[in-house]
Amino acid sequence: MNIITGRYKGRVLHSIDSLGTRPTLARVKESTFDMIDEKIPGAVVLDLFAGSGALGIECLSRGAKKVFFVDNNPQAKQVILKNLIRVVEPYDIDIFDFKVALMTFKKQNLKFDLVFLDPPYNSDYGEIALELMAELKLLNKGATIIYEEDCKKNLQKDREEYIIKKCKTYGLASVTLLEYVGE
Repeated sequence: MNIITGRYKGRVLHSIDSLGTRPTLARVKESTFDMIDEKIPGAVVLDLFAGSGALGIECLSRGAKKVFFVDNNPQAKQVILKNLIRVVEPYDIDIFDFKVALMTFKKQNLKFDLVFLDPPYNSDYGEIALELMAELKLLNKGATIIYEEDCKKNLQKDREEYIIKKCKTYGLASVTLLEYVGE
């Protein structure tokens, strides 16, 4: 895994040695960032289910204002910190259950411009996170959500708070780009 472009272009990233963690494929990552590149500079980003932090670090490399990394695996923090060596942009790493993290962000009055949702494929965590983020009003109007999931589960319909802007399938992975249209 490498950073594709920006300040840290070419940096090799470490990954978590775990059966439950799967890095986003390079071609999926590149295609995803091609879709959202103009939304990154100055954005406050949430990398939920962060794993190695590769998606959030790519955002820092491309000019994000700040990235919040969340994962419940304690090993993730060590790997993310290793990947963030010599990164000067602001970031925060939280090793919490995603629901606890979202509630904490609400208490801190945080709002996000860009969110990466890459939950375990065999879970409903992504759907729950989408609901909670809207319910807790954690997103700025027009925020972009990148939701990676198993292609068999592929989000098929708009939700009240979100509009599906684009959906692409890459082998077993489906990436859906959503826009938050709530308050």
